[in-house]
Amino acid sequence: MTSNYYQCTQNDQILRDARKMADRFVSEEEQFHLGYLPTEQAHPYTRNFSHTVQLDPLAGIRLLQKVDGDLPPVARRTFYSDSYERLVEAFASVVSGKGRLCFSGCGSTGRLAVMLEEMWRQYWEDRAGALPGEAAQHSETDNPFLQKANQCCSVMTGGDRALIRAVENFEDFATFGRRQIAELHFSRGDVLIAITEGGETSSVLGTAEEALDRGGNVFLVFSNPSSLLESRIDRSRKLIKHPDLHVIDLFSGPMALSGSTRMQATTLEMMVVGSAMEEALLTAGEGHKEFDRMGQADRFASLLQSLESQACGEAMAYWAGKECQIYKEGGRVTYLASRFLLDIFCDTSERSPTFMLPPFRPADDESAPVSWAYAKDPRRTSAEAWFSMLRRKPRGLDWSGDDYKAMDAPPYLCKEPPSLGTGEIARYLIGCEHDPSRKEREPYWFLQIVIGDENPDTPWNGDLLRIGSKRSYKGGEEVLLPMSLPDSPIFLWHHLVVKLVLNTVSTATMGILGRIQGNWMVQLDPTNKKLIDRGSRIISQLTGIPYAEACNELHLSMLARDQFLKEGGQTTTSPVIDALERLHGII
Repeated sequence: MTSNYYQCTQNDQILRDARKMADRFVSEEEQFHLGYLPTEQAHPYTRNFSHTVQLDPLAGIRLLQKVDGDLPPVARRTFYSDSYERLVEAFASVVSGKGRLCFSGCGSTGRLAVMLEEMWRQYWEDRAGALPGEAAQHSETDNPFLQKANQCCSVMTGGDRALIRAVENFEDFATFGRRQIAELHFSRGDVLIAITEGGETSSVLGTAEEALDRGGNVFLVFSNPSSLLESRIDRSRKLIKHPDLHVIDLFSGPMALSGSTRMQATTLEMMVVGSAMEEALLTAGEGHKEFDRMGQADRFASLLQSLESQACGEAMAYWAGKECQIYKEGGRVTYLASRFLLDIFCDTSERSPTFMLPPFRPADDESAPVSWAYAKDPRRTSAEAWFSMLRRKPRGLDWSGDDYKAMDAPPYLCKEPPSLGTGEIARYLIGCEHDPSRKEREPYWFLQIVIGDENPDTPWNGDLLRIGSKRSYKGGEEVLLPMSLPDSPIFLWHHLVVKLVLNTVSTATMGILGRIQGNWMVQLDPTNKKLIDRGSRIISQLTGIPYAEACNELHLSMLARDQFLKEGGQTTTSPVIDALERLHGII
């Protein structure tokens, strides 16, 4: 930070405004003070994660994996529950042709919702012998398998544009979620599976409320104790107590990084909801195969144990170390993938809001910073890659100022609606077009990622990461995570292992780079109420000052930063870091 920034923090008007905003947040937004939720708390295993991973990357990775070990017992417990039984039945009803299926989520769970839709579509397109996305191209088809594929959709808060980069504040508005469900013409007999890591995300709760009002069969999946949510959060209590709602509580404890629900919470939600989908597809479809729920839980535990092998640990530590060195020297990393591009794309894009890295840059905006890591399909053009990755056309939001006004949105959204339409999504090149931004600074690394029995794209002479069994490879360097992946009609284990590996490697990399303090994500941009609360708690925890004062210091940093940037200043640190440096110089 420069002296100009500190001058902004001493501006009398900014000091007064910060105090006013902080006092209002402390006194009027108690429903967003969430430090008592387990998903927001510090896990005892990883309190010294940042120090450990900097000294020994493999030891840091072992700490993250130890927290993953909390998950299999929760899966076993859930498989015995009545709510899980109802979930399988709901999937089976759609398999039998009754109603439509929709997943909804925000942020990490929004990405999960899109991935679950892709899994459903993949299963039916494979049954039809169709190419990825072929069902969406033939919506009026007579092919029953392609018809089944088109019975599914997903809702991500902010639309598919939010897959690429975070949409500020949208999660705070239940009306936005309601609107997205209404635009799907959701009706009686349709199934909605609403997924929110903490159980309190307003936009996701809004999707469930709207679906219930329309007579839908609605499930709410989350990772905090339902009793705690009912006792403390009005918006959660109202929905959880709805007589027609099915609750699936996947409480497993704190995350490996405090508040980083993109990790254990979303992993468990993928595993449980994906297992229910797989069970329904196998038992309700042709052949009526048996499904062993406890065997499924055993396979999950075995997958986690495979990742804890010495070979897998060393491969991930090497990968994290190499990425770290490239970033330290100002270089860039580009992942190449085809079949599992969506999984890799999701982990790569969500690093920006998680660790405050430069977000993905549109191809026509050369003034914006280039993202540190990116994901591309080496086989297809960008238009083809978007369609193949999602197995359908991207879905944007084309809401006008009047639309936002009708949803009681803040004045700034009504006056200048954000660009979230399909045309905005098309600005991001994720295909094989020439992209000089990925090579213009050295060192750079192009890493093709293949899973299971996949073959690398040919000709390919670059580096390869393989998760699966070693096969003949004559190109560049090969990084191997040796393991056997169980069969699944929706490739559930492939999706899970990609998520687990990418989550672990990206978190270890950021820890080595110093963007984590202990197990707190200090590089945090407080763009919504939950993050303002979390940022305030981080400052309070690391400095020892009271929450109210920490909230004031955070708002002071936010306002001073905004003013500094308006005056032409540049900074790459978060308001949380700014406050910590200003107060104690502890980072």
